[in-house]
Amino acid sequence: MARLFVTDINLNKNELQNARIQGLSSAPSAPVTGQIYYDTSTNTMYYYNGLASPNGPWVAMNASTEAIQDIIGSTIVGGTGITATYGDPAGTETISITNTGVTAGSYGSQTQIPTFTVNAQGQLTAAGTVNVATALSISGDTGTDTVNLLSDTLAFVGTDPIDTAITNNTVTISAKDATTTTKGVASFATADFDVTSGAVSIKNVNLGTQTTGNYVATISGTANEIEVTGSGSETAAVTIGLPNDVSITNNLTVGGNLNVTGTINSVNTTQVNIVDNKINLNTDFTGSPTADAGIRVERGDSADVEILWNETSDKWTLTNDGTNYHAITRKYSTTVGNGSLTSIPVTHNLGVREVVVNVYDSATYDTVECDVVRTSTSVVTLGFTVAPASGAYTVVIVG
Repeated sequence: MARLFVTDINLNKNELQNARIQGLSSAPSAPVTGQIYYDTSTNTMYYYNGLASPNGPWVAMNASTEAIQDIIGSTIVGGTGITATYGDPAGTETISITNTGVTAGSYGSQTQIPTFTVNAQGQLTAAGTVNVATALSISGDTGTDTVNLLSDTLAFVGTDPIDTAITNNTVTISAKDATTTTKGVASFATADFDVTSGAVSIKNVNLGTQTTGNYVATISGTANEIEVTGSGSETAAVTIGLPNDVSITNNLTVGGNLNVTGTINSVNTTQVNIVDNKINLNTDFTGSPTADAGIRVERGDSADVEILWNETSDKWTLTNDGTNYHAITRKYSTTVGNGSLTSIPVTHNLGVREVVVNVYDSATYDTVECDVVRTSTSVVTLGFTVAPASGAYTVVIVG
C-alpha cells in the first residue's frame, strides 16, 4: 500500500538515499512534465517532456551512444540552401549545400576577372568582368548580429362575700366585713392558702397533685445530640441546643444548603453516591483565578495519583507518580475539501499551537500527506497541490 502525497516534498537539499524509481512495463498514463519511470521491458529510464516525436514525449535516460546520437541527429536540421541528413543506426549526420546553379562555362581571361552576384542561398550568378588591376577592391559584403403564662392577663372576679385584687402578678382574696354584712363562711386549706384577718392569699399550686391535665415535668437532652441547661423553675430559663460534637446514628436529611467550614471525613464508606451530575470545586472563589483544583487518590505507601487543573498553564493535567504532571490531550475531527480550495483553514479551538495533525482519505482511510501550518492557537491551515473534492479527506487534530 502506498502513502498518498498531495503536496510537494522538499528535502531541503538532503540526499534521497536508497530510493527506487517506479518500475512499469509501459509508460504511465496522464503523465506530467518531468515525470520519470523505469521501463522493465527495455531496462531503460525515461522522463516525460511533453514534446512531440522525435524529441519526446518520453525520452530515454540511459545515455547510450545510440541515444546521444539520436538526440544530436534529431536536433540538426537543414536550412535554405543546406541539406542535413541523419544516418541511423550508423549515427552519422551529413550536411550538404544545394546546387548553386552555376552554368558551366569559361569566365575571365588573363586580363579580365569574372564578377558574380551571391544570393541568400549562396548561389552565384555571373555579373560581368572587370579588368585586372594592381589594386584589388571588393565591395557589397555585409554581416549580421510574493422567623408566656406571665405575660398573659389572669383575671379573678370576686362576688359577695369575697373580694379579689391583683397587684403585680400577686392575687389577693379577702372576705368582706362580716359584722356589717353577712355574706357566708369560707374554708381554705392551709397547705394552699394563707388567711390573715380574713384576707386569703394563695401559697402555691403543686402541679403533680393539685392540677389536672398534662404538664412538663422534666426537660432533658440526649448525649451527643441535644443538650439542656437551666432549672426550669418559674423564673429560670431553659436553654436547649446542640453540643459542640453531634452524633447522628441514623439518616440526616437536609432540606436546604449544607455548608461545611471544616474538613469532611468519610468513615467506613467504600463508595459515595452523588445524585447531581456535576461537582463544583472552588465555589466561593471570586476574582482572577490563582488556585489549582483537582481530584486526588491517596494510595498509602505508593505515590498518590491526581487529575489536576493547572491554573498557571490553563491546562488539565494528570500524574501517575505524584510528581510528573502531563497535559491531557483533546481531539477535534472534521472533513475537508470543496473542489476549489487548495489552502484550507481548519478551526479546532483547542487553544494551543502544540497540536498533532493527521489527514486521511475519507473513503480508503489511507494516510494523506499535505502541507500543515499551525496558523494560531485555534486554527491550522492545510495545503494541497490539487484542490480536494468535497469531504474527500478527514483531518484529526489532537492537542
